[in-house]
Amino acid sequence: MKLKYYITGNASHLVEEFYNISYSEKIVPLKSIIIPMGFSSLAFPYSSNQYFYQNKKRRDFKKLTLVGQFYKSYEMCIDSPGFCCGISFKPTTLYKLINLDISQFTNNYVDFYSVKPILSKKLEGLFIKYKNNSEQLFKELANFLNLLPLTENKDTIIIDGVIEEIHKKEGLLSVLEIMETVPFCQKTLETQFKKMVGLTPGKYIRLRRFLSLMKKYEKEQINLKDLIYMYNYYDESHFSKDFKLFTNKIFKKYFKKDYLIVKEALKK
Repeated sequence: MKLKYYITGNASHLVEEFYNISYSEKIVPLKSIIIPMGFSSLAFPYSSNQYFYQNKKRRDFKKLTLVGQFYKSYEMCIDSPGFCCGISFKPTTLYKLINLDISQFTNNYVDFYSVKPILSKKLEGLFIKYKNNSEQLFKELANFLNLLPLTENKDTIIIDGVIEEIHKKEGLLSVLEIMETVPFCQKTLETQFKKMVGLTPGKYIRLRRFLSLMKKYEKEQINLKDLIYMYNYYDESHFSKDFKLFTNKIFKKYFKKDYLIVKEALKK
């Protein structure tokens, strides 16, 4: 399996990463959990060999697909060689692009044509046209996205500021601390944040802290017990609850297995 990231170019304010993930004959069939990574995305498969299981139901992955924010893991399956290209957005980008409540897509995959047919058709055309040239594909996508009209106002500016602070502190803060910096009551903050990001601020903070810990572990191989305390988990039991929430796995068993897709993504 090869996971490659590309320069986001003039769409860097909208896109977290462009990526191409390919599966060779050596590793298929492949099964791997996919854990939530804190962003929504669009993904285009170039073969019909990919599907996933969510709530024990099989879902085939065939068209340009909107991948909502997830706070639960799911299982991805690849039966034969192939590849997929995609766009991982900044947390509020999808809301700005389609001006819809993003929480309706949380923990879900949706055929993007059913959401925005005209936009979907244009994007799909680019994915198909540049099938054999990922670098050019992502340059064209960056140019295209950069020209689209966006829903931006004082509320999006505030929520973007909150997200920036959460990222800066790697999730090591509370909703009460955020409340001291925004002109919202807590209910309004939660409503606006969930509408634009897909998760409540509390859940997003927990996910960001968890991902910060996991990325540091995968990239630097710091002792897990040290990281648990570094990220303000009171003990292993406290960390285990978040681990179970976001991966649906018991953390001691997870580290004994080789989840290729997850570990490659966390090393970025």
